[in-house]
Amino acid sequence: MKFAIITDVHGNFDALQTVLEDIDNREDIDKIYNLGDNIGIGHETNKVLDLIFDRDDMEIIAGNHDEAVMSIVNDTPYPQDLKDKFYEHHQWIESHMDEDYYDQINLLPRYIEKTICGKKILFIHYEIENDKLDSGIENQPFSSIASNSKEAIIELFKDKEADLIAFGHNHQLHLYDDNETIYFNPGAVGLNNGANAIYGIVTITENGCSVERVKLPYDNEEYLQGFEEKQVPAKQFIFDNFL
Repeated sequence: MKFAIITDVHGNFDALQTVLEDIDNREDIDKIYNLGDNIGIGHETNKVLDLIFDRDDMEIIAGNHDEAVMSIVNDTPYPQDLKDKFYEHHQWIESHMDEDYYDQINLLPRYIEKTICGKKILFIHYEIENDKLDSGIENQPFSSIASNSKEAIIELFKDKEADLIAFGHNHQLHLYDDNETIYFNPGAVGLNNGANAIYGIVTITENGCSVERVKLPYDNEEYLQGFEEKQVPAKQFIFDNFL
């Protein structure tokens, strides 16, 4: 089986469209696993949600930004770790999001487990300790971002058992193999400090697992201009830290 991994679209429709067109043109990818943070930071919320929820070959989980925005929608406590940086921005995202998507986002799971060709696969946005998997976003269940070393990532996911752990969240490439588990984060679709869209391809057979990272150039001019034209809150913070 061959499947694609996309993560951290962050409201960037042009990057997402570039990635999905490349996946479709390959004609040999059986499934797409979307590891969350589809909304927030970027401003093309409804276009992104329309594109992902319209596909019948994609399974989607929730990221911390998705859940933080929905805490505003649902009038539940907002996570304190994001409040100083993103509260006003997430309020803006919520105010521009089509309410038709509310139920679909609320129903997204935090992780997906699959067994493919005898290999156990875990799809998760980032590490959540097992005893926090059902804890509300206001309790900040997602672990702090670990360093990029192989040892740190293995330690981060020490309570998880899988042949492949696919994750996102910190927008950087991770590909580590400790002979028991492959740890793979392809990097963000929508936030790459440049005009590139990133995703991963995994091929699993009875003999093993192979992983590929795909980097695609795209025109991000309209996306960047949209921050100013739409007066997106936290624009300078987003540009300084993510774009």
